[in-house]
Amino acid sequence: MSVNKKLSRRDFLRASALTAAGLVAAGCVAPATEAPPAVDEAPAEEAPAAEAPAAEEVTLEMVTNLGEYENGYRQLLDIYEAQNPGVKINLSSFNEDTEAAFLTKVAGGYLPAIEKIPENSGRTVGRDNYQEFVNLSEIDFPWFDRWTYDVKNTWADRYGLPGPRTLDVFQGIVVSMIYHKDIMEGTGWDPQKDVKTLDNFEKFLDDMVKFVEAEPNMDFVWDRAWVNGFMYFRYFNLVPVAYPDGQRDRQWDAWMGNAKFNAEDSPYRHVFEFDKKALEKGWHPDAWWNRAWEADMEATFIAKKTPMVIHGPWMWDKVLANDPSAELLGFPFPSVDGEETVLHVEAPGTDFSWCIRAGNEETPYWEATKDLFHYWFSPDNVKGLAEVEGRGLVYELDEPLELDVPQFTGLLNHVGKEPFAHVVMDNGPWGEQDAAPYLKSGAPGPWDRFTGGFNPTYADAITGKISIQEALDIAQDNWDKSYDGLPLS
Repeated sequence: MSVNKKLSRRDFLRASALTAAGLVAAGCVAPATEAPPAVDEAPAEEAPAAEAPAAEEVTLEMVTNLGEYENGYRQLLDIYEAQNPGVKINLSSFNEDTEAAFLTKVAGGYLPAIEKIPENSGRTVGRDNYQEFVNLSEIDFPWFDRWTYDVKNTWADRYGLPGPRTLDVFQGIVVSMIYHKDIMEGTGWDPQKDVKTLDNFEKFLDDMVKFVEAEPNMDFVWDRAWVNGFMYFRYFNLVPVAYPDGQRDRQWDAWMGNAKFNAEDSPYRHVFEFDKKALEKGWHPDAWWNRAWEADMEATFIAKKTPMVIHGPWMWDKVLANDPSAELLGFPFPSVDGEETVLHVEAPGTDFSWCIRAGNEETPYWEATKDLFHYWFSPDNVKGLAEVEGRGLVYELDEPLELDVPQFTGLLNHVGKEPFAHVVMDNGPWGEQDAAPYLKSGAPGPWDRFTGGFNPTYADAITGKISIQEALDIAQDNWDKSYDGLPLS
């Protein structure tokens, strides 16, 4: 695939997920400013020339939510520091469990120069908070034309507001089941070959209950934990597509007001029903929604105390960072018999990821902040980011690059051929994103995912304290009071 050809987001994501094309090596970063030539010593009879004052060192704070890639980011920043003497960058990170503490620190006056809004947390940039972040079209940003879609205007056009406020170079996240190959070999199951339908999956999970009960070192069949962004933005979109009436277009209709969240054929009813069954049959831990994402679930999987989890690309990297000899494989959440299994790829992030918080414009290091932001998205550095995170790009570089990426080799490379000839990729429009510009200020949306207000309702529904219909009625009521001006069809 020619990197010079402009592709739609849909075409690009499908192609890059299946072939890793479009990952390209970089051109050169603009060199650091050269020091001026030495001045000849003034003649003795003349007054000596005044020495230029030493440049004051600038220290910039940069914060990411991906601690597993912090060492790789540090190496990229070391290059920048070497090119820019006098600039020092302090890099730090938070995770799903410590994000609240980071935001408390920001509320108390902490102002990082550059930060990354996580994909998982539920924090996105929209009508209510866009002024908290710098308009990136006003910082002489030189790389907008490198994106494979109109990144400069996509968010701005959606909201009718000046932007963009965030930038992301990667294709959307792929979420799947992930398992330890060596553990699975002791079960008699090969999930990539044996789990083709939802019925297969449920039989497999029933057998895994027996396996885990007989293994003293195993704690759970399929460990789970709760993060609002993952649950409501990923899991709630992923499970319904296993069913004919849960496809992405039907989800979109509910968000846009063309269908009801609480209808008998609501695509989201399937999520509640599946998780309720999973609790009843012992596939998931009791009260898993109270488990911490990283400290509990991820740690359990890394320690091989659960055979499998559902997760994005980061889990593959975390396991291998802890144990380079680990062998991981994955498979999509399967569909009912007779339906294609859909492995969905999210649309690229236009309302989260790297940003500059407002207030930096008033600091004495504003010029240095802009320069670092420009560097971070330069072709050389984007190549480095692709190598560090091992993800496909929606950014054109200069020559192709093949990456040996765990999620690609353990899952994506097999889509469309055996053992995943029955699997298709889908990165169709997300209703929540398209409805977001019409969300009233402070309104909850159906799932109240920004505050977690719906979380107890979900737990009550899957534990039988209330009916699933009652929970969906609450979701519909939340939607009814949340949106205004939707272009209903």
